[in-house]
Amino acid sequence: MIVLDYLALVLLSFLAVASVVWYFRMRRKTLVLTKAVTEELEKIFKPVDKTYVLLGYLVGYRAKYDLESGDRVYVLLTTAPRHSLLYYPIARALGRTDRLEIALESPRRPVIRDLHAVFAKDGRTHSLLLRDLGSKREAISRRVVETPKGEYVVYYEDSGDVELVRRLVSSAELRVYRLSAFAGNNLVVLAAEIREGKVADAVRLLRELSRSVSRSSGSVSGPARTGS
Repeated sequence: MIVLDYLALVLLSFLAVASVVWYFRMRRKTLVLTKAVTEELEKIFKPVDKTYVLLGYLVGYRAKYDLESGDRVYVLLTTAPRHSLLYYPIARALGRTDRLEIALESPRRPVIRDLHAVFAKDGRTHSLLLRDLGSKREAISRRVVETPKGEYVVYYEDSGDVELVRRLVSSAELRVYRLSAFAGNNLVVLAAEIREGKVADAVRLLRELSRSVSRSSGSVSGPARTGS
């Protein structure tokens, strides 16, 4: 009995030391990623005004950028809980990764139709999308699309947008979790896994999505194609 108690004490002591070492190593990794992503975002968008709201230490932040063009960019960065030695494996099993969500609101380019795509295995993001759509999901078409990066559920008004989603997702360097375009709110959204040095690729996808589902405010739009 004394031997078992001693072994338990040794094990707990080892876990305590390992957890402390792990925490400081992973803390640094998270802070480096957060700093790098923030610098990349600001370098790309060059905001004339910016606001950051921390979600919690080593959790991430929300940000709003006002751009010189009059556009607004909304950012949500959330990091995986890698600093917790015991919880991190569980979080990974549940699909928790470092994620970057960027929303672009541009008065210069009104969004002319709704389009939404979500990674089929990401149940939480799919639930959030369905909540955002509300009753509108009954009025637009739905299709499951196979891509080299996995299955995506696509909600669309224009049948040509199904191929657009496939092309964008296939060309992405990292996992895309969600693409959305809201005509009513004049908003385009991208949510994707993020790593250091990959912000430019995420912004490229967002801008290509915006160009594809919007028009210049000075142009005249024609009727959208439909399909199921």
